[in-house]
Amino acid sequence: MIRNIAAATLVLGFFAGPAFADACQDDVAKIDKAIATQGLDADVKSQAENLRNNAVQLCGAGNLNEGLAVTAEAKSLLKVE
Repeated sequence: MIRNIAAATLVLGFFAGPAFADACQDDVAKIDKAIATQGLDADVKSQAENLRNNAVQLCGAGNLNEGLAVTAEAKSLLKVE
């Protein structure tokens, strides 16, 4: 029973990883577009860029949940969905 649960968890993790990575990339693209097109105050722009860069590092290192949390913060700052 425990082996079945472990195997199911491993399989779900294998398939969920790319989905989170895609979500991270999609969010970063939305943030990039907002930074490029919105007339942002210098402080807001700097803060958004820092959040974006932090999210890219986290997602790239495999910390997808943390990366998505940071992209959510950046999107909220930029008022992007």
